[in-house]
Order: sequence, then structure tokens, then C-alpha cells
Amino acid sequence: MLKKTLRAFSVILFLFAFSSSASAATLSVSLTADTFAIGDSFDAKILIDSQGAGINAAQTTLRFPTNILQVVAIKKTDSVFSFWLTEPTFSNADGTVTFVAGSASGFVGPSLNALTVTFKAKGTGTGDLVFNSSVITISDGSGANVLSDTKVSKVTVSTQGTVTPTTPTAVPPPTQITRPAVPAENLPARPALVVPLYPDPAKWYNLSSIFLASWTLPADVADVATAVDKDPASRPTVSEGLFDNKVFTPLDNGVWYLHVRFKNSVGWGTTAHYRLAIDTTPPVPFEVKISEGSPTDAPAPTLNYPSADQLSGLGNYSIRVDNGDLISVGESMYILPLLAPGKHMVRVDAQDQAGNITEDLISLEILPIEGPRITSVNKDVFIGEGGININGSSLPSIAIILNIRDEKNNPVYSATISADGDGNWVAKLDQPLKKGNYFVEVIAQDARGALSLPVRSDLINVRSKPLVVLLGIEITAVDLVFLLLFILVGAYFLGWRISRRDIKRRDQRILISQRDVAATRNVIKTDIDKAISAWRDGKVEEREVNEIEYLLKRVEGNLDKLEKYIIKGVKEINK
Repeated sequence: MLKKTLRAFSVILFLFAFSSSASAATLSVSLTADTFAIGDSFDAKILIDSQGAGINAAQTTLRFPTNILQVVAIKKTDSVFSFWLTEPTFSNADGTVTFVAGSASGFVGPSLNALTVTFKAKGTGTGDLVFNSSVITISDGSGANVLSDTKVSKVTVSTQGTVTPTTPTAVPPPTQITRPAVPAENLPARPALVVPLYPDPAKWYNLSSIFLASWTLPADVADVATAVDKDPASRPTVSEGLFDNKVFTPLDNGVWYLHVRFKNSVGWGTTAHYRLAIDTTPPVPFEVKISEGSPTDAPAPTLNYPSADQLSGLGNYSIRVDNGDLISVGESMYILPLLAPGKHMVRVDAQDQAGNITEDLISLEILPIEGPRITSVNKDVFIGEGGININGSSLPSIAIILNIRDEKNNPVYSATISADGDGNWVAKLDQPLKKGNYFVEVIAQDARGALSLPVRSDLINVRSKPLVVLLGIEITAVDLVFLLLFILVGAYFLGWRISRRDIKRRDQRILISQRDVAATRNVIKTDIDKAISAWRDGKVEEREVNEIEYLLKRVEGNLDKLEKYIIKGVKEINK
């Protein structure tokens, strides 16, 4: 008991440590009516709609109008919460009711009762019941605040006794139908009732709210009488007029009966009795216990989680391990499926016949058995061939679950082998593998199904088989193709470079030859022009004859040079 108490208070202490959530719980006040007379006392239930989420703690301050209301009592006996970090308190001077509550278990339901406040009407007027500083925490271990909305309730106090409520939350009187009734020959038939909020009279419901009941009026019916009580055989006899539907006030927990009866000119007919079973109280809080204790090396431990429900009765239990699927169980004991070593979160829900849920979470640790050892794995593995040989040791006579995975952790081969009496085991893979890196993973499993932690080998590189080994270098067919391709590309590139060099040199030699021929031509032309000019003058002196002779000899020499340049240049170009 002490352990459970400490556990609950630890949840409540962290009530304000977290905020924000994707869930959407709401707080509201449930009243039987919203208009009262001075001196009337009435109960206001603070209800939580968990919106399908499990909740385990709540805090709020309910503010009320002090000019018309005063608190006379606070009841927590019907509350879903069992521990109170701040006991419920009220102040009629400040107009507040405050509490901080929690539970070791979580609860799920649309009408979870947190607290019941008894008010007394002391003055006339209208005021609001409003929530402030409110928090509701989810029971998944995070402590996150899941409160998304708080609803305002309006209360009116009159001097003339209880008045028929007129606000949307009140119960309006039935709308009367005015028509002449057809004369009848027999008593009217039993009414066929339709109640949309509670459509199946055989079921339990976890919602307490105003509800509508309707029926079809035969032409001969002139009066209708209704009643709601806990007597399954009541027969109302007081006519309320003629109407084909009526809204009724919310019902407290328990089994109620709606009675409707028709009257015609012959008399009152048979009464229709419609069962209304309301249960908004979750099952009794419980604590999940592990028979083997935790941590444990049992791979499939036994859970015990006895609960009870005093009203509608227990329906079933649901168990979820980590993020797995829900497991529906009819008993308060369950042997879990085989679990891998490590820590697991187990949640157990107890659900009553009305759909209310009480839940508990527990952390479970599964200890691994002694792991196997990989003593050797051959590294020479070639594409398209098998040949992975694995040797190892483990506990004697134990199963070894072997997996070969690629570098992306995808399984490519699986097998289960057995270790001998000395704990030795051998495995061989003959399945061809593609090029890449692989590793071997082995897990030991004993006769109970208990597992070890996985053990992995070093990476195994599957590669192409070499055609030849030169100076310790392996050359494969692929390597050879790439080498030949490299040589061909290199030879082509070298030839292209040489060709480019020769073309460049030829262009340079042509340029030099052109330059030398042009220069010699210019010198010859200059000498000839001088000789012709002297000859035309007609005055050829000895000096000029000598000069012409000199020029002609220069022309002869330059012609020899020109011949030499041309022949040499052609030879150089053709090299």
C-alpha cells in the first residue's frame, strides 16, 4: 500500500511539470437544473471528459457567484481520484472551490466524477460557474496536460420556487399536439420508444446527460403519461397532454426505467418500460504485478491485475506491450508473449460494461541470457559463390538464431542451428551473394524461449574473384577490363597529343620559311631595281659598272640563299 501511495503522489507532484498535448480532455459542471429557489440545495458534479485518453490527475479552481450561492458540503466519496495533494477546500467569501487530486491508476470516460459540491441558493440573480487554473494530466507516464476546454454553467435563483429552465442546457416541456382523436374500439397499443442517446435498453452507458425519447402517436390517442424511476413495472396514470417526444433530465448512476403510456377513448393502454442503465464510474483502481518480479529473465512473465466494478460489472481487460496491438483478455491474469531482452512498457486497461476504463502502467525489464560468441568467419567470399563458414560457441545444447544481413541491416539469410553438448556450433552458407558488405548476427535462445542480446561479426566483403595475382595484387575480370580500357584511352590521348605537337611544329616551320623567302626576295628586288635604274640613266661610269656588277653578284648569292631556304624549309616541314 505504501508503494502504491508513493507512486501516486509522485505522479501528482509532477502535475505542473508538463504542458501541451495532442489530446483534448474537458472540464464541466453537471446540474439537474439551472434554476432554483432561495433555500434550495443542489449538487454540482465536476466532471471530466477524457476524450478517449487515460488521465490520472487533475487540478482546478471552481468559481461561483457569492451573491446567490454558498457551499455547504464537498463530497469526494464518488470521485475517481484516490489521493489528494491539496484536499478539497472552499471559500464562500471568495467564491472558490479548489482541489489537486490524483490516482495510481488512469481513467478513461466521458463523465468521470472528480468532485461533488453541494450548493445552497441564498439570493436571487443569475451567475456563472467557471473554472480557473485547471490542469488534467495524461496517464502515459509523460505527465502532459491534456485539458483543452472548460465549460461554463449558468445558474439562476428565483424567489418563487423552482422555475422551469429555459436555457439550452435546461429541460423544456414537451411540445403539445392539438388534434381531435379518432374514436377507439380497443385500448391503445404499447408505445414503441426510441431513445437516441441510449439506443439499446440492454446495454450500459457511461454518459449522463439530458436525453430525448420519442414515439409514434396512433390516431386514436388523446393523452400521454410518462415517468422515469427505478421501478421496472411503474404505470403512470397522470396525463401530461398529447405529444410525441419529451426531453428528460440527466440520470444518476444506476438502472432506471422510462415508462410511457397512451390513453384513448376506451382508457389507458399497456405501459412501455424502457431500461436506462447508467454507469459513469470507472472500475476499481488496481496495480499490475509481475509474478516473476522485475527485472526477470523469464521471457514470458505473468501479469496479475485484479479489478472490479460495483455497478455494471467488468467487461474485459486490454493489454498493450510497448506500441504493439491491444490484447483483449477476459481474466485478471495473463501470460505475456515472448519478449525480447530490454525494458518494456506494459499498460493494462480494465473496462466495465459501460465502457469506462481504469488503467495502470508498469515498466518491465527482461534480462538477456548469456550471449553466443562468433569465433571465426572466413573473409574470402566471392560474388556468385557461397562459402561463408561460421564457427562459434555458446551455452551447451542451446538454439542459435543466425541471420546474415547486408550493410543496410536487411536480412538475406536466416537459419536456426543447435549447439552441441560442449556449446560448439557451426554454420555454413552456400547461397550466392551479391557484391557488398555483410555481417553475421547470432542470438541464443534457451528452451523457455528466452533470448540473448544479438552478437555481430565484423563486416564480410563479398567481391569479384581474381583472374590472376601479380606481386600480391589481385586482378579480377572487371579490373582487367578497366585496365585495357585505360590503356586504349591512354594510347588514343597520347597519339592525339603527338599529332597536335607535330601540327604545331609544322606550322612554325612554314612560318619561318615564309619569313626567310620573303626577306631574300625583298633584298634581290632592291638590288635589281638599283641596277635597272643606273642602266636607264645612260651614264654608266666605271664606278657604276662596278656597283652593278656588285649588285648582280649579290643577286646571285641571294638566289642561292633563296634556293637553300626553300629546299631546307620543305625538308623541315616534311619531317
